[in-house]
Amino acid sequence: MSSTTLNQVNSKLKKLPETLLEDVERYIDFLTFKYNQDTPEIPLWHKDIVSNRIKDSQEPVDAFKMIDELEVE
Repeated sequence: MSSTTLNQVNSKLKKLPETLLEDVERYIDFLTFKYNQDTPEIPLWHKDIVSNRIKDSQEPVDAFKMIDELEVE
């Protein structure tokens, strides 16, 4: 984002009544949340596990089966 755009936004924020600033902050939080939902970051360790399973042709983990096995032990 350019400094010109930031200055314009900042100028507009300063002109708003203080009662609306909380709404602006909530809207910014919403936009941040929405953006993060559209572009989720997958951790490298997770990508490595999936990649290794594909290479080794391993079956996906059955979490319910794992829980049942842990309860038996």
